[in-house]
Amino acid sequence: MANLINSAMSGLSAAQTALSVASNNLSNVYTQGYNRQTVSFAQSGGTSTPTGFIGNGVNVSGINREYNSFIVNQLRQGQSDYASTTAYYQQVSQIDNLLADSNNSLSANMQDFFSNLQNLVSNPSDPAARQTVLAKANGLVNQFKTTDEYLKNLESNANLTVSNSVEQINNYTKQIASLNDQISRLTGASGGNAPNDLLDLRDQMATELNQIANVEITMQEGSMSVSFAGGLSLVQGGTSYKLEAIPSSANPQRLTVGYNRGSGAASEVPEGRITGGSLSGILQFRSGALDNARNQLGQIALSMADSFNKVQQAGVDLNGDLTTNEPFFTIGQPSSYANSNNSQAAGASISATYTDVSQTKATDYRLEYDKDGKWQITRLSDNSKITNLAPDANGKLKFDGLEVTVAPAAAKNDSFTLKTTSSAVQGFGVAITDAAKIGAGTPKYDAGGNLVIDSTGKGDNTNAQKMLDLQKAQTVGGKSTFNEAYAGLVGTVGNQTNSAKVDSTAQGNVVKQLALQQQSVSGVNLDEEYGNLMRFQQYYQANAQVIQTATTLFSALLNIR
Repeated sequence: MANLINSAMSGLSAAQTALSVASNNLSNVYTQGYNRQTVSFAQSGGTSTPTGFIGNGVNVSGINREYNSFIVNQLRQGQSDYASTTAYYQQVSQIDNLLADSNNSLSANMQDFFSNLQNLVSNPSDPAARQTVLAKANGLVNQFKTTDEYLKNLESNANLTVSNSVEQINNYTKQIASLNDQISRLTGASGGNAPNDLLDLRDQMATELNQIANVEITMQEGSMSVSFAGGLSLVQGGTSYKLEAIPSSANPQRLTVGYNRGSGAASEVPEGRITGGSLSGILQFRSGALDNARNQLGQIALSMADSFNKVQQAGVDLNGDLTTNEPFFTIGQPSSYANSNNSQAAGASISATYTDVSQTKATDYRLEYDKDGKWQITRLSDNSKITNLAPDANGKLKFDGLEVTVAPAAAKNDSFTLKTTSSAVQGFGVAITDAAKIGAGTPKYDAGGNLVIDSTGKGDNTNAQKMLDLQKAQTVGGKSTFNEAYAGLVGTVGNQTNSAKVDSTAQGNVVKQLALQQQSVSGVNLDEEYGNLMRFQQYYQANAQVIQTATTLFSALLNIR
């Protein structure tokens, strides 16, 4: 009789546990990161009798998480790639929207400027025509500056994103390390049964971390270890290691990621080792599409300033004076940074000037003085190289229409960043303040090469015509007109945006498919849990009926007289 009751009581207990698990599943159906739980049953050991072993009911052998690590790892990788492509797309589409806005189009401003220059050609002595040209030139310059300022703000936003991402990564790794400790303690205290809720929370932290930066996750005796950027440890057991947002050694204007293991200053993490996650997308955008856009924009401004100044300074103004010392535009000069890891004893720095603007390229440069005492130049736009460049007789480095001075002498393994066209728009401006100073006329010389003072020169339009002809001249990089170069910039950014959109959409579809696979294993199905409630309710009622039967039998025995 006791065996009958004990078996039924074990069944009631098992049914209660199963009902609790089903109830917990239903209550967490919309909880992010929750993994469905199931109950495992096992027979209790039997009792030996003369007629054989009689069972003693059931035990709950475990409450299990329905979890497939292979699918989860695939999903995390897909989410990391999706976060990267989406972050890149969101950034590059901002440039695309800016350049495609017809209300703020540089192309329209350039056309307006040249249209009014045509009026000056027709009326070179008209003060109003001259003043309008200056006004349109200033409007064009302002549009260049507005566009460049927008791009600079995107760079500032990238710095902010790097800083915020590092802070988020540190928060996640700290939480994962803390959860490792809690899970270890609770597992030990419960005889080896891990707390499923904390396992879910730790996995969710790892998933969210992976969407910021792709990390490698390994499990060791129930503890989660996290590494980053090719092996840098972020979490080991209950210990977490910090990242820092630090100025780039190559360009102190930019924040990059530093790794600090707790002993001294942070060491810079090469950006190429940061793959996957939104942080990777931002870094790729900054060093790729953003830098290229600023350089191409600056190249147009530089070419316009240089070509107009050459024509302007060969002319005669409205007063009949030579305009040799009257440039039309001002333009920003190249800037440079010495790598912070360079030899402090040498203290070398570089400076650069333009020697032939038609040969300049839309790129920044990395200059390295290698261990063999040779200069290696890398164009950062496409990583093409100029190798073993030797200085000229004056110690100058000459390449791509530039002349670079190194002073004092560099030490071996020193490196420098040279920003050329990307610095141009900052100094772009209209140098002429008096419209009469526009050199619309051409000076006249006698047979002996002497300047002839001719009051009719001020009404001459030949030099203004040369300015107008620049509209169709291939001055940008020696192969494109201003409008062609700008159209090329718009087209390049448009193609990058479309490609990024396709990549983001495709990766999003991959994530959806992987998420469905993961949910098929770990997700809560309402119909299934409803069915479990019914089954375990019947299971409970059946065991209760056994107890009732045992009670009836026991009462019958008591009633025997």
